[in-house]
Amino acid sequence: RRDKQEGSFKLSYYNEYKSYLRKMNNITSRANVILANTLSVLAISTGMLFLSTFNIPVSPDFDIKVNQVQIRNAPDHMSGKRDFLDLTLMDYDLRVDMSDAFHWNVKMIFLYFVAEYTNEDNAVNQVVLWDKIVMRGDNPLVDIKNGATKYFFFDDGNHMRGTNVTYSLHWNVIPNAGLLPNIRGSKAVHEILPAHYTVRNY
Repeated sequence: RRDKQEGSFKLSYYNEYKSYLRKMNNITSRANVILANTLSVLAISTGMLFLSTFNIPVSPDFDIKVNQVQIRNAPDHMSGKRDFLDLTLMDYDLRVDMSDAFHWNVKMIFLYFVAEYTNEDNAVNQVVLWDKIVMRGDNPLVDIKNGATKYFFFDDGNHMRGTNVTYSLHWNVIPNAGLLPNIRGSKAVHEILPAHYTVRNY
């Protein structure tokens, strides 16, 4: 009789354990299904967001004007070589209107103002003179009058005098989903730098 009671207890315990496992399996299965469906919906929504804006250009309206340019033969304190390099000092006007550039898939725009030129040592020289990050919700208008360069316009030698420089505006678009395009504006300003130093040395 005692053996029968122990067997009945074991059978009852086994049945309860099987029932518990079935419940847990049901809960786990349902959670997995919900999670998979949620991820699928998010992936499809993200893809649709990207495709809906793939052919929409991000083209801020802008104007560039270079006002005053000087060239100085200045000491290079950054590299530690104590060489004298050509330093270009300039004032410029820059107006950028991004009112129509922020569609629903643009999170931020990184603007940067670039000077490009060639010389006998380098086929391509690019120097970033100014940059700015514009977030969604920020003032979409950038209006600089007689602004100085944010970063030094140094040459790596003494080749700046009489050089033809092209000034242009570039921007990176940081979307909510999709590619990270690097765009160069269609407008550019071409300027020939002075043929003589404003200040010969320091």
